[in-house]
Amino acid sequence: MLRFNGLGILLLTCVLSSWGQRKMLSPEEAAALKQRVTEQTKQLRSLESTFTQTKHLDYLENDVTSSGKLYFKAPDKIRWEYVRPSSYTVIFNGELMRMNEGGKKAKQIDLASNRRLKGLNALLTGTVQGGRIFDDTQFQITYYREGADYSAILVPKDQALSRYIKQVELTLDGRSYLVRQIKITDPTQDYTRITFDTQRQNVSLPESLF
Repeated sequence: MLRFNGLGILLLTCVLSSWGQRKMLSPEEAAALKQRVTEQTKQLRSLESTFTQTKHLDYLENDVTSSGKLYFKAPDKIRWEYVRPSSYTVIFNGELMRMNEGGKKAKQIDLASNRRLKGLNALLTGTVQGGRIFDDTQFQITYYREGADYSAILVPKDQALSRYIKQVELTLDGRSYLVRQIKITDPTQDYTRITFDTQRQNVSLPESLF
């Protein structure tokens, strides 16, 4: 029994320690973080990154994992190029969205007529340029410090967007202030987590990508 209690105390200490790694920022600290992120992303003209996406659906036994490359060109061009397990691309270019799956004919959507996709585009583009997504008029935002990095939890204020997104959690690199991970949770508690790796800033990207 003594051995069990000792193990229990050790596990509890580890749990409390892990909780302690996330510390809510004060309003002053949050404002300073927003300013640093905004200043850093103003200098971001383009970005190339690999990514891994995990989709968790409650009715599936296993999560669905895919991977590919992300290309971003300021101010509002973004290309999600999925490579595994299947090949397809999703491109946002201003008010237009194009999807190309395998060798099928590309689909084009005018975002001006689709509020949901327009909101999604603003969200995804904003996560690349971190400062653009920290909009207190659109989200209720709570900021945290996590070790050497930062995180922010964003809850949509817009009722139309909140029907599809419960909250967005961003993890920002404490040195580059780039978003390293985004987790989008929907009202059913299913979620999509995207982790970015090998991020290259201000590289030359051809217009043909978009």
